[in-house]
Amino acid sequence: MKKLLLNLLKVAVTVFLFWWLSRSVNIKELWAYFRSIPTPLVLSVFALGILNVGGQALRFFYSVHLLMPPFTFKQAIVSHFSGFAFRLILPGSVGEVGKTFLLPGDNKLRIYTFLLDAFYSTGVMFFFFGIFTFLLYPRMWYMLVFCLIFFVFFWIYRLLLRTTNFKQHVPEHVPYFRFGLANIGFTIITLVSYVLQYWTLMRQWGISLFDQAKACFFILGIGSIPLSFAGMGFRENAAQHVLQPFGIPPEAAVGGALFIFTVNVLIPALIGVILLNFVSDIKLKNIKALIKKKDEESVKRKT
Repeated sequence: MKKLLLNLLKVAVTVFLFWWLSRSVNIKELWAYFRSIPTPLVLSVFALGILNVGGQALRFFYSVHLLMPPFTFKQAIVSHFSGFAFRLILPGSVGEVGKTFLLPGDNKLRIYTFLLDAFYSTGVMFFFFGIFTFLLYPRMWYMLVFCLIFFVFFWIYRLLLRTTNFKQHVPEHVPYFRFGLANIGFTIITLVSYVLQYWTLMRQWGISLFDQAKACFFILGIGSIPLSFAGMGFRENAAQHVLQPFGIPPEAAVGGALFIFTVNVLIPALIGVILLNFVSDIKLKNIKALIKKKDEESVKRKT
């Protein structure tokens, strides 16, 4: 029931955000913007999208290589692209972690690897979100607190190790330095490609690369609010708000956000669905069964 209510809430929030957006963006002008994008720019955004998705793949592959049992190239590809689909089709409490269930290993390794990977990649994004939001809106100096996110998460992690039974879920001999260094490096590649995708589409209005970077990290941060499906609605409203002072029309800001989301998430998610159904040895229903079993075991341990 909780998952159903959460999904209904996300649907309601997503619909409301797009309704709110429709009040300031003309649909005909939005469609006209899509049709006006030159083919070379479309191809450039797709090329940068490949770099973005590829960077995420290298980060994920290296993470599981360090902490999980050996896996095949086929398993890695299916797992990576299925992760995009899981963001959209699985309940919010499962989400992208489902991709680790397509790889060999026990649940402890799967979940810990996913959490550690998410810790570094999300931490890097929020670190820059804090800095660039402050540069965009100096009165919001308190946003600089996001720069301390690594220290906060590390403190929470140490606290959990000392005061709870969380330690039993942590694998032995975790190479934190190598893991973190590689993860941060690959994350920066994906973030740079994301900024360049926007700049490719928006620079015709005279926005500088640095201003575009500030705007992109603001969009990423707002798009991370977990109250809609994959940030839909939040991201587009944020793009319109933050790009308007730079002279970018609403239909271009929203259209660009939708186009880049399609390239970076929707198309990889479609590939993931195809691989999951026709290539993977483990099907979606098997993953759901594994996760349901794990949830039942957790409830039993608590009771």
